[in-house]
Amino acid sequence: MSKSIGHEIYSDTASFGRIWAIISAILGTLFGIFFIIIGIYIIIHKSHLKSTKGDVVKDSECNTTIDNGNQYTQCSTTVNYNINDKEYTDKIVNTGSTKFTQGKNNITIWYSPTNPDNPEYNPSPSWVGWVIILISLLVIFGSWFWVWLTRKYKIAAAAERAA
Repeated sequence: MSKSIGHEIYSDTASFGRIWAIISAILGTLFGIFFIIIGIYIIIHKSHLKSTKGDVVKDSECNTTIDNGNQYTQCSTTVNYNINDKEYTDKIVNTGSTKFTQGKNNITIWYSPTNPDNPEYNPSPSWVGWVIILISLLVIFGSWFWVWLTRKYKIAAAAERAA
């Protein structure tokens, strides 16, 4: 007895769905590894920073731009701070939309002990790195679980390609 045209289309769709699931899983794994590296960098970067108080020596310079109807403000602030009895005056590149006034604000800045003349204001917290790693692992495991489903169940493979 010959197979129906519907059965042939179903089988071909399932075969292509399995191949597509593997390609998607490989790409998902590569992107996941990239974002895991970013997450690890955020965790390590924050763990090496130390904080100190800085005095605002000049009013913040702020620029406001409008992009697609949304207004964005970026401010940079010059601060004076002391680390190990050495005085530093530095312009923090980005204080977000927070504007500081000379002599009125005492702000917390973060610095690397190996490079104290390059301070940061409000670096990403370590938990952001952990969230990125967790989401990346879920994407990787989820994509390979889908490969397993397409290998085990022909209908999942056909649904992969039909979607």
